[in-house]
Amino acid sequence: MRSELKISFCTRSTGFCIYLFMALLVILFVFPGHSFARIYIDINAPSIRKFNIAIPDFKYLGKKNKNPELSTRLPGVISNDLALSGYFSPMDKHAFLEGKDGPLLLQKIRFKDWSVIGAELLLKGGYTCVGRSLEMEVRLFDVFWGRQILGKRIIGDIRDYRYLMHRLGNEIIRKLTGHAGIFLTRLAFVGNETGNKEIYMSDYDGHNVRKITNDRSIALLPRWSPDGIRIMYNSYKDGGPMLYMKDITSNKVKRISSRTGLNIGASWTPDGRKVALTLSKKGNPDIFTIDLNGKILEQMTRHWSIDVSPAFSPDKKKMAFVSNRSGSPQIYVLHINTGREERLSFEGKYNTSPVWSSLNRIAFVSMNDGHFEICTMDADGGRLRRLTENQGNNEDPCWSPDGRYIVFSSNRKGRYHLYIMNANGQNQSRVTFLRGDQTSPSWAP
Repeated sequence: MRSELKISFCTRSTGFCIYLFMALLVILFVFPGHSFARIYIDINAPSIRKFNIAIPDFKYLGKKNKNPELSTRLPGVISNDLALSGYFSPMDKHAFLEGKDGPLLLQKIRFKDWSVIGAELLLKGGYTCVGRSLEMEVRLFDVFWGRQILGKRIIGDIRDYRYLMHRLGNEIIRKLTGHAGIFLTRLAFVGNETGNKEIYMSDYDGHNVRKITNDRSIALLPRWSPDGIRIMYNSYKDGGPMLYMKDITSNKVKRISSRTGLNIGASWTPDGRKVALTLSKKGNPDIFTIDLNGKILEQMTRHWSIDVSPAFSPDKKKMAFVSNRSGSPQIYVLHINTGREERLSFEGKYNTSPVWSSLNRIAFVSMNDGHFEICTMDADGGRLRRLTENQGNNEDPCWSPDGRYIVFSSNRKGRYHLYIMNANGQNQSRVTFLRGDQTSPSWAP
């Protein structure tokens, strides 16, 4: 929004007021980028209006184009990134007045051709290819002011074009919001397209999918470590639901807990030094913490009920969990230093799967009108908000590392697939399109 000055002291002469007004106009229009920098997106606002952004096909800057498909693929990646962010509305190319291969330089762009169709931002790019090397020039313009906001020269391997565009997307988000983007983060999830439940990994937008287990059994509940290097998960490949840890860089798998009974629902502490999980080695399912070698460190809950689904607060002082001690699954919180437990969820007869965001808010699943829905609440149970409604079953919420997005599974289209939405529930978008079901997502840094 444009910066404004409110003048309330024009009490002398009309001439002085006119002089002051003219001086302000000079400052605003002659020096718009210096004294009055425009603030584009306030991501902390309760509701964010999407900005219309025009992204034409990228222009080839060399002599002979051996990779013409990149003219649409490159802007396609960045367009999808900006749409998934929830802050932008990429415009239909059919509405563009400018012809193909339009100019990239500020002085040659006819901004009236873009403003008349409603564009507020304009992203233009050009590229050249030499062997396997890709070189791009990309510029972001403010259509209203007719000025350049961001200019980048990017060099990389053609095979890494998606990574290069994600990196550019993050630059745009940081420039316009002051915060880092999510476009280089990754997901882990459970998929069953092979007929067995295996753990898969992908980019945040569902691309570059690869299967990282081949247990040919049932693999469940992947959970990324805070450093994004390891994944805890359960597998039945050796019998019961044992807990395993996979190092993504070395591909080494280590069995962490194989005690009699349950070894499920591992949740990392924020420092990545230990995990909490449910064990039933004493008969009753309680929550314990173990180190990364599987050694039991502490019993966190002691109750005749079933206690599952631990999740730590960002400051490590609290642990949310699910218990049926009130007669139905509800969400509780344990104050770790004092051992005090208190119930957080009171609306609905079935509340489960709590996850704690880095911004200290809890997302969970609640049964409403016969369907599972994603809800959020404050750390004390206040400000309850329902994010999904009347679109099948919505389960398995997981926060993005910055706490501003939630990935979840939903069967609103028949099978379960993964969706991403903003923390306020807006901009719900599907990101996985594999065969079968995709469930239980975990979001890595």
